[in-house]
Amino acid sequence: MEGKKNKKLIAGIILLAIVFIASFAGLTIPVTTHLFEQLIPISILVSIGTLLTFHRYWNNKAVFSLLTIVLAGFLIEWIGVRTGIIFGKFAFGNSLGWKINNTPLMVGLNWLVLVYITHVAVKKIGIGRPWIELTAAALMTALDYLIEPVAIKYDCWNWEAGVVPVQNFAAWFYISFFMQLFFNRMKPVEENQIAIPLLMLNILFFAALNIW
Repeated sequence: MEGKKNKKLIAGIILLAIVFIASFAGLTIPVTTHLFEQLIPISILVSIGTLLTFHRYWNNKAVFSLLTIVLAGFLIEWIGVRTGIIFGKFAFGNSLGWKINNTPLMVGLNWLVLVYITHVAVKKIGIGRPWIELTAAALMTALDYLIEPVAIKYDCWNWEAGVVPVQNFAAWFYISFFMQLFFNRMKPVEENQIAIPLLMLNILFFAALNIW
């Protein structure tokens, strides 16, 4: 049984690594950049699908918690893009796929991925409360700092005057903190072996694109 679990984990990591490496190559080669911009939603779906494949202890509370993060993430972005009062004035581009009122459906799933993998990583370190929420929120904000230049370059979203406001990072920290607080109260995740590898792949992927 343990051998099967290890093989499944290795297969999952290889799948994710292939997706991230292919995405990096496709986005950085000019002739394929536009094609791979359109494939960004597929990459997000592969990430969330693989992550949830390794999720353990499915129950009503877990389903409710995960769906709440997806819905909250989407609604916050929807309000943000319509009003400019949360993150600052910005508009979504065309690389995140289908939209409802100018807000891509993928953004809710992306919030879930980031909340989930940072939650598992910080919990694994053994940090106690309330530092666990603060640390996870800081990690999510640092990830957003890496994501922003890449997202702008590949038409995921764009900021007024082309400048990412400090307000955006402050909003990310506070929103992330309350999402992590919700996760810690609900406890939908006890263990997920693929979460930390997925977090590391995200960090490496966005860091590499920033350097490139």
